[in-house]
Amino acid sequence: MKNVKKMLAILFMACIAIYCLVFPANAGAAAADGVKRCIESVIPPLYAMMAVSGILIRSGIIFRCGKYLTPVSRILFGINGECAAVFLFSLTAGYPVGAKIIYTMYNNKTLPKRFAELLSGVCFGSGTAFIFGCITSDKRMGALILVSAVSANIILLLILSVYFRRFEISSGKVTEIRFSADMLTDCVSSAGRTMGELCFMVTAFSVFSAMLEDYGIIPDNSVIIRTVLDITSITELNADSPLTTGMLSFGGICVLMQISAIFRGNLSILPLAVIRIAASALSYIICRLLLPVFLAGETVAANLTIGELHKAPSPVPSVLLIIMTAAVIWKSSGNKKAVPERTAFEQK
Repeated sequence: MKNVKKMLAILFMACIAIYCLVFPANAGAAAADGVKRCIESVIPPLYAMMAVSGILIRSGIIFRCGKYLTPVSRILFGINGECAAVFLFSLTAGYPVGAKIIYTMYNNKTLPKRFAELLSGVCFGSGTAFIFGCITSDKRMGALILVSAVSANIILLLILSVYFRRFEISSGKVTEIRFSADMLTDCVSSAGRTMGELCFMVTAFSVFSAMLEDYGIIPDNSVIIRTVLDITSITELNADSPLTTGMLSFGGICVLMQISAIFRGNLSILPLAVIRIAASALSYIICRLLLPVFLAGETVAANLTIGELHKAPSPVPSVLLIIMTAAVIWKSSGNKKAVPERTAFEQK
């Protein structure tokens, strides 16, 4: 199996290399489009949320809150309060955040392997920053998309609770909530690295999509297929809100690849992918059913499209943010050796 993966990786890189040599202008234009999409629509709304999520995790606030959720979460979902807190937080924090926390808990030996793989499938969401910052400026449409996606995750968690109840997951020991200037700097640096990895992946998948189009594998300008590959392409998708919701619930191949990198081969990505496909279909149906509720008194057919997409008025702030983040990362790496990221959540 490992040899097959290596061969596929080599084949993929060879195809990309040949494409860049044969179609240099097209490859360059696709890469530029990916970078532009990151600077205009991805970095402005997501960077702050990434930094804030890091602070909430490393300070122990999210796990401390989980302590009070255990009585309810045990009855409803068959999980402890810490897992419930991660679930609630991941619904609004952004795609890789939930998987990252779950993998940390798995490494701390607080979650069994299969339990962690299934839980990561529902601790998954595009986040409010991406919905209201990149997808739509219409508050009603944003609320409709968010409610539909969250409802699908809750329903799937209720279904999976039948399996989760088989495990007796004990609550871990949580230290006192702590906060410091060093923690803030580390979280900003970590957010910068995460955004850098995200933008590199977006750029790579932009080139990959262009390659598939030029090779005739997918139709030219097929925004739906490009969105399935890379969810940030949804900013170019003029689709109705149910389809947009379904796309966001799936997350795209690019996001799945990012989570696979987070898991480092220790957790399987297959259960998460299957759950996300189910969530995509379920959120589509829910959004379609809720349309008359959120657009009461209006013609539903005339209000299916999403609102005006957000784009930064100027790329200068994002570019300056990248430069300052690079400086912070360079300074912090020069002052201390790299250490594994830790949280206030510890094993009993």
